[in-house]
Amino acid sequence: MEKEKESKEEFSFLVKIKDLHKHYYEVNLRIESDKEEINLVLPAWTPGSYMIRDYSTHLHKFGAVNSKTKEPVRWEQTDLNQWKVFSEKKSVTVSYTIYAFEDYTVRTNYLDTEFGFINPAGFFLYPENGLSQPADVQFQVSEIFSNVYTSLPKNNSPYSFHANDFDELFDSPFHLTNKNSVFFEVESCQHELLIEGDVPYSFKEKLAKDLKQITSTEITWMGDNPNPYYLFVLNLSQNAYGGLEHRASSINFFSPDQIHDEEEYKRLLELLAHEYFHLWNIKRIRPIALGPFDYQRPNLTKELWIAEGITSFYDIYFLYLSGFITKEDYLNKIQTDIFALDETNAEEWMSLEESSFTAWNKFYKRNANSHNLNISYYTKGGVLVLCMELFIRKETDGLNSFQSIMLALYKKFHIEKKRGFTKQEFFDTAFEATGVDLKPEFDTYLIKPARIPVEEYLKWIGVFRTDSDWSSDLGFRIKEKNGNVFVQKIIHGKDIITPDIQLEDEIIAINGKRMNHSGFQKLEKQFQPKEKIVVLLSRYGKTKEIVMEVGGSYKNKKLSFSSIVPPEIKQIQNSFFGVS
Repeated sequence: MEKEKESKEEFSFLVKIKDLHKHYYEVNLRIESDKEEINLVLPAWTPGSYMIRDYSTHLHKFGAVNSKTKEPVRWEQTDLNQWKVFSEKKSVTVSYTIYAFEDYTVRTNYLDTEFGFINPAGFFLYPENGLSQPADVQFQVSEIFSNVYTSLPKNNSPYSFHANDFDELFDSPFHLTNKNSVFFEVESCQHELLIEGDVPYSFKEKLAKDLKQITSTEITWMGDNPNPYYLFVLNLSQNAYGGLEHRASSINFFSPDQIHDEEEYKRLLELLAHEYFHLWNIKRIRPIALGPFDYQRPNLTKELWIAEGITSFYDIYFLYLSGFITKEDYLNKIQTDIFALDETNAEEWMSLEESSFTAWNKFYKRNANSHNLNISYYTKGGVLVLCMELFIRKETDGLNSFQSIMLALYKKFHIEKKRGFTKQEFFDTAFEATGVDLKPEFDTYLIKPARIPVEEYLKWIGVFRTDSDWSSDLGFRIKEKNGNVFVQKIIHGKDIITPDIQLEDEIIAINGKRMNHSGFQKLEKQFQPKEKIVVLLSRYGKTKEIVMEVGGSYKNKKLSFSSIVPPEIKQIQNSFFGVS
């Protein structure tokens, strides 16, 4: 029987700026194929950002011609983000326009007079069932932008790049700018730092120096670096916050107004440390559902607490290990997440696994009541991993740690098996690496909507919690609009009786006193828990008077080190904080 001949295809993209002020990119895709028909698809989501985003909304003016004769080639749109081109075994060039000013995020395309950003998953078409095909990308933008930054290798040109397959292309964003970068090397890995925004060169030098310390800590901790090159892109051009990891780069946004504040600068380092650790955790060490990707449908998993929770635990921990924060600073950092879980009853509504599984339609599609019903697999996941870490150190007298699990997962599944792992394989590997069975202790907090008794684990490093100043809490937060007071957020707390208050209600008066923003804040402090008050509000153009009972909450919450620590606790504490 004659072996079926393999299809031969080549994909080459040419990216131009069609109209800078209208925010249009022009894309030309030349396809060399021996197929009669080619089905082209645009991804619907970006790995690391778990929501269907319908990127095809911004793709316009699709067309196709014979690459040599320039005669039109027949095509048809077969779905919202799919096009069929009748190539007839000839070379064809597909063209389309991308509108790149929808939003300013790490996962959307952007183009203005200062810079251009391309999120490949929302930009480049791929052949259906052909993700393994290589692709070349060339830019014709030098008249506007002198530099194109990406982690992809160059094709003997500063404006031409090669991806071994479309997965690599979609994981390699592009930043177009006239700004120049700085370099630093750590353990044979060349790191490049590009900062978009008006900052002095001294700031670039300082950040590069600090990043060298952080990346060195993480590489030493993991034992190796899987990349010969890594690109940090830090956009300081607008007031924004966030980051998105990629296999050899990360895209990060931070406010330019905050970089010279010492505490905010540490928050920036925390963000960069977080995204860099994804180089291992999620890009190499990953739940089995997170790869290979189906770019049209959600890759559902209940283990995002591993992907993001572990990383959220370690970003702050690496700042401590790198010498940027003290032990006391570390406590202040983690208490923010621990106490955030106390603010509402959300832990009684949602488990960690549900938080992960429903990220696509809950975590990434938040509404005005989400904070009362949904928990974050970042926040609670990080708290859970902290407890796992402390439990392992307690059970092994400080001789083992969660690090052993990460190293074992990396070796066993990324290097040897070249795949992700299941939940059970995670727990099995954890037991093999540490001798501690984590599942009986912690599985309840994964599968059930139950609060983690984090204080019970913190005591093993001599840390205790104090709550003080039980004060009034009305159960809602306000905003000012044109001098008037409106309800912005409603809190379903444990010690708050939810009154007949709705979002966007205008608070006209309380106990007969006309309200403005400052007056409300002063009056709220004077109330006592369980006190009855009369609120006059306006809703849908009508006034309404209600009587409500004032709730209560602790205004001061703090984690502190015990002054007297038994030897067995001191041993675990020293182990956790790396003290000889």
